[in-house]
Formats: sequence, structure tokens, C-alpha cells
Amino acid sequence: MRGENQTHGHAARTMKRRAQSYFYPFSLLSLALWAGFGCGSSSANPQPVYGSGGSQHPAAGGTDGTGGSTSSSGGAEASAGGAPATGGVPGGSDSGGTAGDFTLLFRDDFDTLDKERWELMTHSWEGNLALFSSESAHVEGGLLTLTLLAAPEGTTDGTEPKSFLGAEVRSRDTITYGRVKARMKFASGSAVVSSLVTIYTPWPADNWNELDIEQLGQSPDEVQFNAMVYTGVLPATTTPVSPTQDPTKVSLGFDSNADFHEYTIEWTPEGALYSVDGVVAHSWTERIELMTLPQNILLTIWASDSTSWAGPVNETTLGAAAVYDWIEIYSYVP
Repeated sequence: MRGENQTHGHAARTMKRRAQSYFYPFSLLSLALWAGFGCGSSSANPQPVYGSGGSQHPAAGGTDGTGGSTSSSGGAEASAGGAPATGGVPGGSDSGGTAGDFTLLFRDDFDTLDKERWELMTHSWEGNLALFSSESAHVEGGLLTLTLLAAPEGTTDGTEPKSFLGAEVRSRDTITYGRVKARMKFASGSAVVSSLVTIYTPWPADNWNELDIEQLGQSPDEVQFNAMVYTGVLPATTTPVSPTQDPTKVSLGFDSNADFHEYTIEWTPEGALYSVDGVVAHSWTERIELMTLPQNILLTIWASDSTSWAGPVNETTLGAAAVYDWIEIYSYVP
């Protein structure tokens, strides 16, 4: 979740922690034993990454940021791999070609914010102009709304000043192969990034797995799909590691902030599929053999300092909001 060459959102999380990339069309994911939300529990002090072209984001916890400091992971941003492709959403179902069974683990209609299932993170990373804060997440009327707020004067992540308060709602449990489907409206606003993410979160990162659907608010009629893995030698001699990203942009044919639509990530041993309203829009298989780690689910909004990727901060940035109607999490058995 970062800018084109940013690391998080959510892509060099070198910079902080995770870089995002895009996927090629293919299949869905598999399982792990589930404890309430996913197939397993997350590691301590996870650091997610986001980005355009690959954006990363650290998941360090810390004091909820109103002038207070929170931990932020450091690192260089990973460069985006390849030029994003732009095109219309192709046809096809959201489960094409997958030989296996998906089992619904849970559905959350956001009548409340279930703290047993979700954690509100408080951290940031270089290139993220926002500090994640619980103040930016609000549940009312069966909707989870993540809003980009003005940060109080003096707000930092421990080292860098932050102009905004954003939100990262992170699942406490993980999945290893499965399906994540959400009905949502992405945020609209220049420099704004909102997303649906699965990511391996231990920090400092000893490895990297991440799948993202990111929306850059300056272009509400497009969406970016990311896939990020670590391609170096394991065990890594230094941490955090830097992921290799593979981002792709696709034209949606509609304004993603104007109404609710369904967005799906399916991950199996054969590949990752990204779908919009039940239609496969992108698939990723190139390095699927490296996408094997337990991943948390993230719902985020933040602001990027990469003007070439997400656009400049302007009057449309502050107050931008992403709205989640419901989310479904499935395990997968090959």
C-alpha cells in the first residue's frame, strides 16, 4: 500500500515493511485451521505493506496517534515491478479453474466492531502521510467507515511528522489459502489510498507475502492489483527483507466511490484471482510457489507522499472515506 515505488495501503516496505504488487489471473486459496477469523493466529508485532506499483506498510503497534508516538518500521521502499497495465475488467466467474473447496469461516456485517476479531493498528511508515489511529474507524448502521482525518499538531510516528490520521483494521487471525470478499465503496480523493489486503505481518519481516486490491482516490474509475513476495535466499541474513512487486492497474468502468461493489481476493496453491462484482479482473501465478505464508486481512485508508502514484495532497484529501458494508472470509482445501 504505498505509492508506485512506495513501501505498505498496504511497495517497498523495505521502507517499512511491505511492498505491494499485482497478480495474474488464476485460482484461489487454501486453508489453515481457523481460530475465530482465519486459519491461524498472527505473529506478534506484524507490519503490513501497501503501495501502488507496490506499496508497503509496517504494522508496528504503538500509542494511538494524537501527538503521541507509535512504532514505525523502517526500511527502503521497494520499486514497483513492471509498468501497470490498464484495461477493462475481463469476463469470467470469480472461481474459474480452481479444483478445491472453499468453506466460509465467518461473515461480518459490521453491526459492531468486533474487537475479538479485529485490531485497530497505530503505526505508520515512511511515505505514509497518515498515522493509523482508532479515531479514524467508525461503525454505525451496519457500515464500517474509515475516514482520513486531520492529525493534531505535533503528531508523529516517533520520528516523522504526520499530517493525517488514517486507519488500519487488521484481523487478529490469519488464513493460509482462501477467499476474502468485501462489499465496499473505496475512498475518493487525491493522495488517498484505500484497500483490501492480505499480508504476512511479522516485523521485522523475515519473509514477504502480500496480495492487495488498492484504489488510488485520484482515479476512482481504476483499481490496482498487487502481489508481493520475497525472492531472496532464506533464511534472510538481514531484516526487514525487501519484496518483489508485480502491480497491475485495471479500468473498472464505474466510479468506485459512488456505490457499493464486491471485491474478491482468492488465493490457492495454483495462483491468486482478483474479482470485481463476481467477474475475474486479474490473476497472478508467476511466483505463486513463494506465496505460502499465513496472512492477516487488512482494511485501510492512508495518504501517500508519492504524487506520481497517488496524486498530490489537495482539498479532496482530507475527509476522504472508504465504507465497508460486509466482509466474508473463506478457507480453502485443495
